[in-house]
Amino acid sequence: MKSDYAKRGYHYARNYGVGKLYFKARERLERNSLEKDYQDWLFAGRPSLREKELQRGHHFSYSPLISVVVPLYRTPEMFLREMIESVLGQTYGNLELCLADGSGDDSLESVLSGYMNQDSRIRYRRLPENLGISGNTNEALRMATGEYVAMLDHDDVLEEHALFEVAELLQNRPELDLIYTDEDKLSADSGTFFQPHFKPDYNPDLLRSNNYICHFLVVRRELAERVGGFRENFDGAQDYDFILRCVEKTEAIGHIPQILYHWRCSEGSTASDPGNKSYAAEAGKRALEAHLKCIGEDARVDCLDNPGFYRIHYTLVSVPKVCIVILGAPDIGKLKKFLKVISKRRTYTNFEMLMLLDMPKKNKAVLNFIKEYRQIPIKVVYCTGARNKSLTFTSLAEKLESEYLLFLDSRIATVSADYMELLLGNVQRKGIGAAGGRVYDSNLRLRYGARVIGLNGQAGVAFEGLKAGYTGYFHKAVLQQNYHAVSGQAMMVSRELFLKVGGFSEDVEERMRDVDLCLKLERLGLRNVYEPGAIFILQKCRGDRRQSIRPAMQFARKWKEFLKEPDGYYNPNLLLKDTDFRIGEIY
Repeated sequence: MKSDYAKRGYHYARNYGVGKLYFKARERLERNSLEKDYQDWLFAGRPSLREKELQRGHHFSYSPLISVVVPLYRTPEMFLREMIESVLGQTYGNLELCLADGSGDDSLESVLSGYMNQDSRIRYRRLPENLGISGNTNEALRMATGEYVAMLDHDDVLEEHALFEVAELLQNRPELDLIYTDEDKLSADSGTFFQPHFKPDYNPDLLRSNNYICHFLVVRRELAERVGGFRENFDGAQDYDFILRCVEKTEAIGHIPQILYHWRCSEGSTASDPGNKSYAAEAGKRALEAHLKCIGEDARVDCLDNPGFYRIHYTLVSVPKVCIVILGAPDIGKLKKFLKVISKRRTYTNFEMLMLLDMPKKNKAVLNFIKEYRQIPIKVVYCTGARNKSLTFTSLAEKLESEYLLFLDSRIATVSADYMELLLGNVQRKGIGAAGGRVYDSNLRLRYGARVIGLNGQAGVAFEGLKAGYTGYFHKAVLQQNYHAVSGQAMMVSRELFLKVGGFSEDVEERMRDVDLCLKLERLGLRNVYEPGAIFILQKCRGDRRQSIRPAMQFARKWKEFLKEPDGYYNPNLLLKDTDFRIGEIY
């Protein structure tokens, strides 16, 4: 195992540099410490023998046949047996196991014949030649007769109750076309379960950053056939390409937040090291580009440092005027730094600035400086108190010429070069409300970004405190994705939508007005986007502290019904008292 880690480390350092390898190794060690009790957690959460017996005897009013399709290719006997037994041992019995064998010889047939003699639910076909992963899978799909097909790799393993949970979900949601579950990894000797992936509910922008859906995947057979199955020119990322084509055809997508699939980490597998199949990352990029073209999105796809992860640069539809709203009343020193960095990073030039200040007597020096400042036009509006500030700006927004509003913390000292284009590219997309970047404090710890409902109170910041250079749980701190809300310290929204929802509400606490605004946008059927490519760093400030976790009672009353439900963009198996996506308590 140590030599395997060394090989993987060498491969990563060669491609991305020693510095990034250091961050990756340190972050993995820290993540391992958060997951050290995971195996106990998994075992404790499994159904008891009594519960499994009750499942086997349970009668569902809707009991669809589920075809488990598996492409075989010279599968090691131990892995083959474990896979087959994990399917035949399911507590939901209305299934068939469809096996397409591309091994090119009879090496697996002798093992399979014993199982076929014992269980008539096995459908087996020996292919005349290996057709590749996509071709073999398509042959298994052709054998399927079930209403739903479930995708399983030839050396992976299902939990005994996996299909029962799928059938149970379908009782209340029979319209679902695609279902996926949480998953983890399984050591080659089957002795250790590790790296649990607790996924969010369907998250379109996260899916465009990475194939987070992956396993366990169950699809209505009619949909699988309609999209044409798997395409061999995307081998290595054939699952990603297949899923992207499925979501082009349906929005009836369900998620079961349980670990029901174990992804085998054997030598040379993608689960063990994505670098072992570097061509897969390129195939994934091509699949994503094809998907974006199909749905009419003009964009560029870039590969991130970790194979299989991507960032999309959406092409600007137009070059509208943006109003940068400076939040807070900075002293002259901080204001000068703020204006200097905005001027220096001015790759996008069609913008103006707006600053809301208390009465002139308190800000004489700032006003005198602004009068002399000529590089960027700055409008100044006076108001008193947080409530009046929100009301003043909301009414003022009606008179602005700018089509988009960018709210920025006045303490910002560093910005990424293309922050404006990245945020604007997102909010110009159809169906998008607000877009927010990631903001680090002067100690290079993540301070503002995506907001998770219920985290650390009512709406904590995901990965708050994460060191710069670290990418977080499954790299989610640096991936474009949807959240219910983003931080108002670096947030863009169209002026039209801002006014349509009534701007900032005066009936909630000031620190929650960004979240309130985002939730009002969601009510219109819009999605909010976390855009971590837009990076900001704050100046050092006296008394700089983490977000308050005091309850916001006005916000809680207004969104009482919404707050009762768990955040679907998070996962119920993760703790709400920590921001690092830590696994929950053993139950």
